Amino acid sequence: MDEKRIKEQRAILVGAGEDRQMGELGRLAETLGLEVLGVMEQGRRDGAGYLGRGKRRELRELVEELEVGVVVADDELTASQARLLEKEAGAALIDRTALIIRIFGEHARDAASRLEVELAELSYRLPRIKGGAGALSRLGGGVGGARRGPGEQQLEYDRRTIRERMRMIRKKLEDEKAARAVRGARLKGGGPPTVALVGYTNAGKTTILNALSGANRSTRDRLFETLETTTRLVSGSTDHDGLDGSRRRPDFVVTDTVGFIRKLPTQLVHSFAATLEAARDADVRVICADAGGNLAGLSEELGSVTGTLADAGIPTDDALLCLNKVDLLSEAELRGLEREYPRAVRISAREGTGEDTGEGVGPLVEAIYAKISSGHERVEILIPHEEYGEAARLYGTAEIHAEKVTAEGLYMDVTLPRRLLDRYARHALAAK
Repeated sequence: MDEKRIKEQRAILVGAGEDRQMGELGRLAETLGLEVLGVMEQGRRDGAGYLGRGKRRELRELVEELEVGVVVADDELTASQARLLEKEAGAALIDRTALIIRIFGEHARDAASRLEVELAELSYRLPRIKGGAGALSRLGGGVGGARRGPGEQQLEYDRRTIRERMRMIRKKLEDEKAARAVRGARLKGGGPPTVALVGYTNAGKTTILNALSGANRSTRDRLFETLETTTRLVSGSTDHDGLDGSRRRPDFVVTDTVGFIRKLPTQLVHSFAATLEAARDADVRVICADAGGNLAGLSEELGSVTGTLADAGIPTDDALLCLNKVDLLSEAELRGLEREYPRAVRISAREGTGEDTGEGVGPLVEAIYAKISSGHERVEILIPHEEYGEAARLYGTAEIHAEKVTAEGLYMDVTLPRRLLDRYARHALAAK
């Protein structure tokens, strides 16, 4: 049994066509616990078996030589392609879509994420089921009350049961989307500014969230370690301004989102709904990228992120670009990075470096506050004592440069979000 288990964990990667992402596919396979022992590529995709006949024979020989039990394809295969490739390779076949769905399934932690993964899996399986007693073995009981009608074939019954379960999941996810919209409206109504961390998977977004907010989220070095969006409050600090003395910076809310990836399976697009909403509604969007890994692939990863956002109608020209893990680069690589991305914020927010406590994200904090300030206006206001509640609402929302109690009320020199200017217009003394 031990030898069989070891064999089932050994894998060969295969890719065909021009858009091959073998390095990324290897990381996906390793994230699922597979040991990659070989890679086989072909420039043209074969319609019948993904790889051409000769390549399939080579694959069979490699499978036997390396004693592997799994072949991982870099694309989503049709049912017929998968059956032929699996038969001729003599090993279990898993395509890119099934691989990513399995990773999502292992990493889903909250109820909504688990529902999204289940919906993706059912969407993937629906055109591939062949009927039989085991066809619904992973549905966990199926849809309550479903019955097979007179004369209904097993295959038709299986498909009907899956469709009913998919309809139920979509209804639950729509309810969750409506609840998110309500929560978002409350935040935007009078709450602190919002910041969304978006980027390629495993770019260090969760580590940045931890450094900014002190949250204790998992930061293991695996693709799709974070699936559900997570929101944390970053309390504004009091620091020294050389012109005005002490100043109280506003709080802001930061959201960590699920990472993007190239060739994302269409079945999992829904899983990005919450991420896209967070990015669309944020006052500040921060595109995070791992600059300490493969610099040659950095441009492609950033293109994948900005392309996904653009397809969703979300602008990126005003986003902050945050390049993480720059402490792993040489001096020459750093200079090249500065030339290539002169406006980027460069940080080193990594666990184990001593910089996950917040020191490493200092430049990003300053850039976020600068971005927030661009949507604010500085004014002097005088709030009567009997309306002190209006002043209390500004703590954590506005940047307070100075305040003083006078006979007429509380004098404040503040930088306000523009959305609050009308509310405090009657208290304004003069704009700066």
